[in-house]
Amino acid sequence: LKVLHEMAHGVVCKRFLGDVRQAGIVLIVMIPLPFVDVTSSWRFSSKWQRIFVAAAGMYVEIFAAAVAMIVWAYSDIGIVKTQAFNIFLAGSITTVLFNANPLMRFDGYYILTDWLEMPNLGTHGQQWTKWLGKKYYLGLDAKKPTWPEGRGFIVATYAILALMWRVVICVGLALAAESLFFGLGIVLAVLAVAMWVLWPIVKLLKMVFIG
Repeated sequence: LKVLHEMAHGVVCKRFLGDVRQAGIVLIVMIPLPFVDVTSSWRFSSKWQRIFVAAAGMYVEIFAAAVAMIVWAYSDIGIVKTQAFNIFLAGSITTVLFNANPLMRFDGYYILTDWLEMPNLGTHGQQWTKWLGKKYYLGLDAKKPTWPEGRGFIVATYAILALMWRVVICVGLALAAESLFFGLGIVLAVLAVAMWVLWPIVKLLKMVFIG
């Protein structure tokens, strides 16, 4: 599915006369994942062309999920039926929850930022969250970041939703690690909490007392 996903990005990029300089496999935590370089699409003058390139992988995965669902419906119980269901699950629900989700830095995020014409939406959201914490949590005299009229509401809404989603993902991953890996999972969960909670607190204290 991921090979098809990345190939779709490259094919659509080439369709709009973009350059695809690299494609291959990258190891992330010893897991081989395909990639394709379609950064040339960022220079397309039409935002809709950029959006089509970003969405191409999801189109292909959802199509594959639809085919897999048909195979599942007409298959007898066995490995074919099981694998068809796995493909359906990965190509539909997982794709929507993660790839299409604009609250994470995947395809959905770049589609949203292109549509809104706000390429730094995530960074602006973090700036707004930091200002909110300084002013209302720490009581510091912090200057509120500003954006053009109407954009401030978009930035604030995105920042709040992204923060909530990050908390859900962190808790979910910690619980999954604890349940799947038993004793090792507890260690992984503790380390995850330390990275997601304690480290930001350390950075916050450093900012307050050191500057």
